[in-house]
Amino acid sequence: FPMAAEREAGMVPWRVHKFGGTSVANAECFRRVLQILQSEGTQRLAVVLSAMGGKPKTTDLLLDTVAMAAAGRDQDYADVLERIRAKHETAVDELLQAQEADRLKAVVERDLGEIRDILRAVVLTRGESETLREIISGYGELWSTQIMTALLNQNGENFHFVDARRVLRVVDTPLGTEVMWEESKALLDAVLEEAGDRNIAITGYIASTQTGGATTLKRDGSDFSASIFGRLLGASEINIWTDVDGVLSADPRRVPDAQVLPEVSYNEAIELAYFGAKVIHPKTMLPAISARIPIFIKNTFNPEASGTRIFVPSELTVLRKSCVAGFSTIDNIALVNVAGTGMIGVCGVTQRIFNVLAHANVHVQLICQASSEHSLCFAVKLSDMDRVKKELQDHFSREVSQGQLSAISTVSPCSIVAVVGDGMSSATGVSGRVFDALGKAHVNVVSIAQGCDERNISIVVHSDQTERALRAMHSAFLLSEITVSVGIIFDENDIAKNLVDLLTQRRGNIQTRFSSDLRVRGIASATKMLLSTGEPLGAADSLDASSEPVDFEKFVSHIQSDHLPHALIVDCTNNASLAQHHVSLLARGVHVVTANIHALAGPLTSYNQIMSERRLGKTHYGFEVSIAGGIPIQAMLKPIVHGGDEVTAVAAVFSSSISHVMGRIRERSAGLDSPHITFSAALAEAVSHGMTEHDPLDDIVGKDSLHKLLVMARELGLALTEEDVHVEPAVPVDELPPPTTGDGSAATRKWSVYDQVMRDKMESAASRGNVLQYVARLNRQGDASIRREEVPAESNMGQLPGGNICVCLWTHRYAHSPLVVQGPLGTPSATASGLLADILRLVSELGGRDRGPNRLRRTPSMEALATPGGSPSNKV
Repeated sequence: FPMAAEREAGMVPWRVHKFGGTSVANAECFRRVLQILQSEGTQRLAVVLSAMGGKPKTTDLLLDTVAMAAAGRDQDYADVLERIRAKHETAVDELLQAQEADRLKAVVERDLGEIRDILRAVVLTRGESETLREIISGYGELWSTQIMTALLNQNGENFHFVDARRVLRVVDTPLGTEVMWEESKALLDAVLEEAGDRNIAITGYIASTQTGGATTLKRDGSDFSASIFGRLLGASEINIWTDVDGVLSADPRRVPDAQVLPEVSYNEAIELAYFGAKVIHPKTMLPAISARIPIFIKNTFNPEASGTRIFVPSELTVLRKSCVAGFSTIDNIALVNVAGTGMIGVCGVTQRIFNVLAHANVHVQLICQASSEHSLCFAVKLSDMDRVKKELQDHFSREVSQGQLSAISTVSPCSIVAVVGDGMSSATGVSGRVFDALGKAHVNVVSIAQGCDERNISIVVHSDQTERALRAMHSAFLLSEITVSVGIIFDENDIAKNLVDLLTQRRGNIQTRFSSDLRVRGIASATKMLLSTGEPLGAADSLDASSEPVDFEKFVSHIQSDHLPHALIVDCTNNASLAQHHVSLLARGVHVVTANIHALAGPLTSYNQIMSERRLGKTHYGFEVSIAGGIPIQAMLKPIVHGGDEVTAVAAVFSSSISHVMGRIRERSAGLDSPHITFSAALAEAVSHGMTEHDPLDDIVGKDSLHKLLVMARELGLALTEEDVHVEPAVPVDELPPPTTGDGSAATRKWSVYDQVMRDKMESAASRGNVLQYVARLNRQGDASIRREEVPAESNMGQLPGGNICVCLWTHRYAHSPLVVQGPLGTPSATASGLLADILRLVSELGGRDRGPNRLRRTPSMEALATPGGSPSNKV
């Protein structure tokens, strides 16, 4: 009914606006609707209204009264009717002038009297028929629409009230409610004749049977009414006003980063609505689809938002960058599996299965069958599972007893997650991205189904993994950021504080550049922990504010939350006991980034277990920092090995603390104009700068360097253990009594016994043109040592600034001149930067592509260079 004649005559087409129950929940909501309609101007408007919403909804209350009457609960339904009366009278008194308010209150009271009469009959018969339920449940729309009509007219608008039961004729069919279009159009024309040039306000939800009896369009019927009247009126658009900004890419309660979709096609909207998107019901769109009328979803409480347009497929829907419109779910599902060799090549088995389901009045949500025909599984509501299983077992009892069919099995509870988009049919690799995202999030796929139109991929997952699956797929298609739940564990060092500060400062940049959100949701020490239940923890959060004792299992479970797809533990400790948990963390799907070297430098079994988990590709294990802080030793090794070259020898100064000590002593020995620096004073400096282990003895005897050399050797393919490495301490502890060790400060004060010995050795080396360094060496035969050496003063190690580390690599291609990487190491801030770099490598593995700088900047020097006649000094 396109009303072509009206358009040819230059008449303005109708526009339909439908307001749901939340939009007319109280007087304030009615006023908001008034403002929206006033902003629409004087064009021909058809306004469709639901019953007053709120908690509970008016329609629900009316239906409750029928159930109460059928149970003989007279006083209960009387109390509910009083609540309904009070709800409407309050709104009327707040909105309308006295005379009109009294008139409408009398209408409500008269209707409530009719309802009481019907309910008294229900009490006497103790029976609630569907006809009575439909009659009573439709009164809410009558009241709300009359209130809105009166409010509009009171404020200068010109509206005519239309009881949809006078216009809309429907019949019930096995496939649902069917509109009698010709009869309804004729009745509407008569009503429009009455209305003249006035706009119309129409009751939603209610209609009449073919014989004129009252009925309803069932649940979500008001949206259906809007679509029906849009077609009958030949409207140019249908606006559905609700309490959300439009059709979202996912349920925002499960995916907080869900976005409003500016446009979706009819088919996409139907798919999303069927799979749980509550904005609009699939049947609502059918009349609009047949008349090619666009539907707009808008927010009554945010009318400035552009909302979502639902119309025919367009370039915006087919060619959208992500090719996916959104994701939706059906929860509380059970999978039923029928399997057996007796099904292979036998006609009629599938028919028998679904005949059983049809006789049991069970709705099938999803079907999947392998091409071998050995098994067939289908999804039903969880509440139907036991009944379906019993019915099938009874029907196929003979086949099961004869071994032709296996026992009927079920999997529950499950959820169906749907990936929807028109553009999927023309894009390659969509399924690959979906399953790659699920795999990275450690979501197990139970079953899969896809239609040949490729508009929908339906995936069955276990219910406890639904949110994880949604978040992972949403992120994979860049509809939201890749979200990583981060937990940081630390000891007495300042690395964790520096890392939290760094993550807080860089969070915005990481979100923009990598489309990733790193959320610190927990920090823990050896004694206490602080868990975030809302906003991520930031620089201002401290364990000092927490009194919760540390519980490792609780901490990890909190970080590995079901609603976040990726979990990361950052180990900032030097704790050997905590390192033993790294394998179990990886095995349970938690990524690990660590400054703790003990897991890799300990027994070979521990190293091999970690590498085994790493090779599975399910989790990331970042340990660059454990070897060299923020200096990318591993990043340099990988292209050498992967490129077909081979490392033949390594020489390294791994200990930044000993490097600092040697450098400070060397300054004096070289006769530089510097304060007199002794060995013990230089070591005290290293301790104060946080460059040493908790006990400096670990640095002096080479324990720290040994661990780093072991990890590097193992990464080069050598099964090296501590017993394979010849280690000499950095000072000649065999020549003098060893110092008494205690905590770091106490141990440092005892090192003065080595001041003269180390000065003599440094001066002796200088006399030969050498300097002292503490050097770790390794070759491809597995010969490994760590000792104090004299190295030429002009060499890379001889020129190494104090406090720096240096790694020299000889390979077949670099046999004469080594590859050298060096830099400062040991400060907490440098280690935190290295940890962040490792975390961003994880982000990259999860799909967070580096998009480059947000913007390029120009410096004053560059501007001066570009200026005619600029200073030559700026043009160097």
